[in-house]
Amino acid sequence: MTVPSGPEKAIGYEFRDGSLLDEALTHGSSLGDGTCPVSAVRDYGRLEFLGDAVLELVTREHLLERYPAEPEGDLTHRMIRIVRRENLAAHGRRLGLPDFARLGRGFERSRGSAADSLAADLLEAVTGAIYLDSGLESARRFLIREVLAACEAEEPDAAPDPRSALQEMCQAKGLDLPSYRLVSRTGPEHEPVYTVAVTVDGEEIGLGRGSTGSSAREAAAREAIAAIDRRA
Repeated sequence: MTVPSGPEKAIGYEFRDGSLLDEALTHGSSLGDGTCPVSAVRDYGRLEFLGDAVLELVTREHLLERYPAEPEGDLTHRMIRIVRRENLAAHGRRLGLPDFARLGRGFERSRGSAADSLAADLLEAVTGAIYLDSGLESARRFLIREVLAACEAEEPDAAPDPRSALQEMCQAKGLDLPSYRLVSRTGPEHEPVYTVAVTVDGEEIGLGRGSTGSSAREAAAREAIAAIDRRA
């Protein structure tokens, strides 16, 4: 499939393998209703899963280099502010990624939490696609230019997303960092349901479900936070 030039111009990166960008911009809702071209057989979920990890790695490396004298707690607070879903959604919308996405006819791209989740997921999926297309350095340049540099001047006063809040809670209590496991992916291709479990200190303490891997991980993190709070 030939990828339109618009998305590449928006993100400032030209793909060697255009099918990766196709996949990064394909929402699961488009796979079952004829909206998506036949050649697109995957939604962005796998790339979003990879991009989430690349984003965290690049952010940690960048902060260590940018703030060499800061202690771990301050660096963690900066990272939480950067990777929270609201921030990623804002950058995804600024790049116009939802406008380029392939969506099912019934998906509302312009309003509500689903639209915010879409913009954040697309940003992570594009990051994963760039990483697979030409490696970590290209993904790092993209993230520094489009996400990290824009956060430098902001005050770190926003509440973290559930995954970041759980990580911060574990660090504060001296617990092992949470790990997430995909339990199942059920439902039709255009309406998948992901189930994710989160483990802390060797114990599974949260189970979440959502229409994307990211939303399921957030739901699991919220349940884990509540479980840890009950033990306090």
